Amino acid sequence: MSATEVQRLAEEKGLTWDDLAEALRALPEPLGTRLSATEADVLRRLGIDPTESSRAPQLIGVLQRRRIEASSLTVAEAADLLERDASRVRQRLTGPNRSLLGFHRRSGQRDWLLPEFQFALGLHDLDGWARLLRALPQADDSSPVALVSWLTNPRAHLGGRSRAKALAEGYDVDRLIAEAASFGMPA
Repeated sequence: MSATEVQRLAEEKGLTWDDLAEALRALPEPLGTRLSATEADVLRRLGIDPTESSRAPQLIGVLQRRRIEASSLTVAEAADLLERDASRVRQRLTGPNRSLLGFHRRSGQRDWLLPEFQFALGLHDLDGWARLLRALPQADDSSPVALVSWLTNPRAHLGGRSRAKALAEGYDVDRLIAEAASFGMPA
């Protein structure tokens, strides 16, 4: 289900984007696949039973995508944070030497969004981060939600840390690169 379809359905049910934004804010950290009580309530108000609807996974994906978008930086914001020119930030987002995680906004615009966690954890300055990103598909070539979840969900084998946090704390990047080979495969 596209964002436009969600918007149309929300309007039919008398919900606003603020209602949906409230559900987004309630998504658990890190991104997961379970609905919060607020999200389930919004879906019910849309006329969708989140426990029985085949559309629930699509809606969860839309909500997660919107949450990632809302917590991401624009190129201009990242450039200000890094004290670099915006063109330099864009160079770091693509190609064989990419060193920042980014994806394009879905709204038909070609604006880049950069997930904030990579800056909060200091990953943007690590060579290991660039190496890990190059071992993974571009976010636009897979799914930004899947990629961000793969990087930010806690993992038992990392002592409950996410891959991103483990890397920021000095975990062996070569081990994470080996795991990246299985990205997108069922666990």
